[in-house]
Amino acid sequence: MIEKALIYATSSRGLLVFDEPDFPEVPLQVPGGTVEVGEQVIDAARREFGEETGLVDRTGFRLLGDSHRPFERDWQLHNLHRTYFHLPLEENLPETWTHFETTPSGGGAPILFRFFWIDIALARARLDLGSGEMLDRLPLISRYDLSLAESADDQSAYHWLRRTVLFEARGRFDYIADEPEEIKEQNLSLLFKLDGQAIGTVRLDQKAEAKAIVRLVAIAPDVQRRGHGTALLERVERLALSRGIRELLVHSAPEAVGFYRKLGFSPFEIEAGNFESVQLHKVIP
Repeated sequence: MIEKALIYATSSRGLLVFDEPDFPEVPLQVPGGTVEVGEQVIDAARREFGEETGLVDRTGFRLLGDSHRPFERDWQLHNLHRTYFHLPLEENLPETWTHFETTPSGGGAPILFRFFWIDIALARARLDLGSGEMLDRLPLISRYDLSLAESADDQSAYHWLRRTVLFEARGRFDYIADEPEEIKEQNLSLLFKLDGQAIGTVRLDQKAEAKAIVRLVAIAPDVQRRGHGTALLERVERLALSRGIRELLVHSAPEAVGFYRKLGFSPFEIEAGNFESVQLHKVIP
């Protein structure tokens, strides 16, 4: 049997995950690793978390549960036993950082890990090899949730917010819910919720060269100017980063340019033409 300890480390910004910049084909992971012979699983969790993240001497690990998963390797059937822990982290950690794993379990040269935060609702579908199986056991971490508008109710809320805020409030009544760009696989229709209530929308159109266009950002009229738009864009950045996107582009309404500038966007020509909007971009650090 192969014993693994995995850690769901969280803050109000979401779940701590990492990728491997030198091996972009490797899926997202959470910190953790193999329990050594004679080692207690909680000690393995502490050791692996420190070695992989560089955040040493952390306390407060709480057991979430364990699972058994059979798998085949070298024509032999093995049993993978995973034990999961939750570790709340302090709020002053960076949005992203890198650290070398100097003692990979498989041996070999040190591996560069890049750490960042991702919304838990999105992590379920993004984590490697079923390692998101215990996420539902985490306590409520953030009041915000950004996820794909997939259910009929979410689709209804998504289009109602966009039609109301971006069209009818501006005197336009030509909104089309099922226009072709909405159904392209690379375009992510996202609904933003506060305490389970839909309050905003955004569409993230993934492009080549690690770029994406942020489109149709809307916050419900009754909760505008309360910081929700900033929270929405912060989560869009984390989602983009988790999908290998390093540059965000936006066609901003002139009255919203100040909002984007405060979030680090700057003027940039996305495409030539005579547009009423202002073209901006941001390289995700």
